[in-house]
Amino acid sequence: MRTVQIISGRHPFEVTLLATSLACGIALLITDIRPPSVVIAMPVVVQATWQVGLVVVGVAGLLGVTWPGHVLTGLGIELGALVLLGTTTAMYSIAIIAISGRSALVAGSFIGAVTVASLWRSAQLMLDLRRLIEASQQDDIPVVPPLPEEGEKP
Repeated sequence: MRTVQIISGRHPFEVTLLATSLACGIALLITDIRPPSVVIAMPVVVQATWQVGLVVVGVAGLLGVTWPGHVLTGLGIELGALVLLGTTTAMYSIAIIAISGRSALVAGSFIGAVTVASLWRSAQLMLDLRRLIEASQQDDIPVVPPLPEEGEKP
């Protein structure tokens, strides 16, 4: 039996972004107040999709990170959520810069960094999934060490 090291875990930045995505999506849906750049740059259907996407990202991402079942399932859910987070933040970043121009360069770049981080993490998760699948196809039972609980040393 060989150990397969995965890059997954409870990354505090990722978990914080997922929780914030959920909170922002819910706030947008409840208040029905949208940023002016979104109202101007996106059709109403796309605005609604963007808002719901933030909620879906938060729920699915947090579910994937804390998935108690099979590790492949949790990684797959987390991967889907982070690809969607990258998409929704890219939409917002483009809207901010397209509408406000140079005055929004800092805000647009900051949100764009969330896009890059989400897609980077997605690439890590794809590598993890590939390693686990390859190990299972070689009749080699992958052993995934349990994640350390908060306060424990790995």
